[in-house]
Amino acid sequence: MLNMADIRGRDGVLPDGRPKGPVAYDSIVVNSNGIGAITFAARMARDPAFHGSVTVAAKPVAESRRLIDGCTLRARSVDYYAAALGTTRKAVLAAIYGPDWRQAETDHQRAALGTPFKGGVALGPCGVFMTSDKVKADRTAHQPLAYGVRNSRLMAALNDLAGAAGVQFANEPASSYDELRALAKGSKPLIVNGTAKPIEGARAAMAAASPRDFVAGAQMSFTSPRLKEAGNIGPNDSFVGMVNRDGALDLCVFYPLLDPLSPKARFYGIFYRAIRSASEADKAREQQILREQLEGVAYSLGLAPDDPDETFAAAFVPVSPWRYIASRQEGVLDLSRISGGGCPIIAGDGMARAGLGGFAAAEAILAGEAPEPAMNKALTRWRQVNYVQFLAMTRMPNISAFTMKTLPALAFSGFNLQRDWDMWAGAY
Repeated sequence: MLNMADIRGRDGVLPDGRPKGPVAYDSIVVNSNGIGAITFAARMARDPAFHGSVTVAAKPVAESRRLIDGCTLRARSVDYYAAALGTTRKAVLAAIYGPDWRQAETDHQRAALGTPFKGGVALGPCGVFMTSDKVKADRTAHQPLAYGVRNSRLMAALNDLAGAAGVQFANEPASSYDELRALAKGSKPLIVNGTAKPIEGARAAMAAASPRDFVAGAQMSFTSPRLKEAGNIGPNDSFVGMVNRDGALDLCVFYPLLDPLSPKARFYGIFYRAIRSASEADKAREQQILREQLEGVAYSLGLAPDDPDETFAAAFVPVSPWRYIASRQEGVLDLSRISGGGCPIIAGDGMARAGLGGFAAAEAILAGEAPEPAMNKALTRWRQVNYVQFLAMTRMPNISAFTMKTLPALAFSGFNLQRDWDMWAGAY
């Protein structure tokens, strides 16, 4: 069973656990069963002061083969889920995948430049830039770096575990502040917003600026009929690819995948592009290009689309603020918005940031602290790393591509720093 002491790492500054004052609330109501929301709810529900008084108001998770939302599960994410749930890493992985979770494990990360041509994408030399064996002296070698998981599968598993940990489920969405308040099991509830939109009827605390920048993405699951023949990656390798196009970088990642709804799938892949000041007219064109490149790189890796009519999904997601993020409404913890600080998709860190944000918020509240400062402090390094990648994709595409081609060790040195900072493998 993991607790906060077991998972302290170098990626985020967690509350120290010492009481700072009285706990301000006697109950919790959360309007989402998403990853960060359910991590937060599970940690709160396990505390004796909140036993039986944490309620999640949302429709039950509906699993679908379609790859909607993120699918890259950095192994570090599991630390936060396990500590919040009061269980082990293996128990979380078994709940997600069953006993064969190692099929979804990434032990080496590989990369190559891509050059589009009519009908495909040619890959340059494919080299390893991160492995599970090279670690700092105070960490354990040969631990997995990441897993591939369908988002709705992860949500369903965490919701089941949270129910066992004491979270109460209303199983119906509540759309307004008054409806959420009516579900509270106490007289001093905290209303937690686990969605991107403000809660109807809650008083505004600040005016949030409209997003200007966006990320376009296209993803699907793949079988691996020619993986060995293609010779670029192995069954437990991930792949990062780069295409320099029209003044910015398109990036792709492919990760091993294990999905009970898609038993033939062995990988999932996504191509994405950060777009500054995007208009709606960009959306369809960008997503079509990204899909074509996704299928082109997949073919070069020896992969084939797995029922794309059922697994393919496209996205156009706003970039959230990079610096300190406050809650937008009075009496509401803006959990999802604060946890998302930065550019989604591009760093494959959304599941980790959600877990960290939810866990840090819960630990702060239980120590009598305000959750917003604790969340922002915990997420600082993740935002900084994310911002560097955003700049590399949008401001320095030529330099980034040239460096990857001529000095690949330098190009990926930042990723290896992330490895040292416990942003991939767990903090063992």
